Amino acid sequence: MHCLHRIVRGIGLGVWSIAFLAATANAQFKVVGPAPYPPAVAHQKIKTLLEEVDPANRKQTIETLSGLLSWYRDAIDEELIAAWQKDTRANLPGVMEALADSRVASTVVEFSWRQQRRAAFIPAYAPMFGNLMARFPESAKPFLDDLLGPRAAGQNTPPDLSQPAAETVCRILLDMPDIETWRKSALEILPHYRRVAESLLAQDLHGSDQEKSYQAQRWLADLKADGPRTASEQPSPRRRSTPRPAVDDSTPTGDQTAAVTAPRASADQAPTQVAAPVPSAPLPSAVPPYNGAKSGTLECSGGPVPQNAEYVFRNLPLVKMQLDYDTKTWDARLAPGEGQTQRLIVRNKSSGPQKRCVVHWSVSP
Repeated sequence: MHCLHRIVRGIGLGVWSIAFLAATANAQFKVVGPAPYPPAVAHQKIKTLLEEVDPANRKQTIETLSGLLSWYRDAIDEELIAAWQKDTRANLPGVMEALADSRVASTVVEFSWRQQRRAAFIPAYAPMFGNLMARFPESAKPFLDDLLGPRAAGQNTPPDLSQPAAETVCRILLDMPDIETWRKSALEILPHYRRVAESLLAQDLHGSDQEKSYQAQRWLADLKADGPRTASEQPSPRRRSTPRPAVDDSTPTGDQTAAVTAPRASADQAPTQVAAPVPSAPLPSAVPPYNGAKSGTLECSGGPVPQNAEYVFRNLPLVKMQLDYDTKTWDARLAPGEGQTQRLIVRNKSSGPQKRCVVHWSVSP
């Protein structure tokens, strides 16, 4: 009887194990059925959807095309590229940002920059180009090669651009997140198109977007020295391009208010993160001397921070700061806060959600 009990338990365990494995398999794998259309029919349907896209049906078009990606990734790529190369591309930027992959991004940027600069590389499309270049850095190669190449070769003659093309170049560079070497490249390129850049920054500085206004102050400070200008440049006001979303109280990244914790007890507790100096918000002339804590630790709370989402630490002292954090996972920047405070904004640049973010700060002299 005892042996029989063991056998029954063994059978029960085996059945449970099989059921668990089956459930795990069902949770991890999605069965993709046969393709709904032959390749030629799929191409035509995709082409028609892209030809008929407009602001009213853009969301539905993106959802429909997204549902076809499992079978027709190559076909969608080919039709996106073909549609962009036509003169009827005006309604495509939103679709392009949602569906482009590295292949599409590289082809679209190179075509627009090198082959159809006058018609396709225009300010209205600058947010899309910036989005593609940030997500797929390899797509920016022809753009940066042409703008930085002469300088790398010891020459001081970047491309002589038309006003719209110069505005597009400057807008991309000014709005690009401070990742990899983008800011360094921008500081080498923008002085050659200084008047255009300063015109755009003046619009940002006096606009209603506080975050963009703060970034404009930083850029204007960096560009204050005299530099070369191209003959074609003339200051010209323009309609402001759509900026990337500002960080505010509605940003859905969990609890966004963080308090400064006590200083670290000893050097033995030093983090493994990399020290990264981050510019502080501009100090008002009337700000009283800071006599508070000289260092501390900030930690994210709430749910995981999604990929490319931002988390905000508020009510930080308005002083210059040295920050220690994981620079492989996070980008960080300081921005003006309420009253005599500043905010630290961190962006998750990793490939997935992050449950933990720790930033150690100290007051810089």
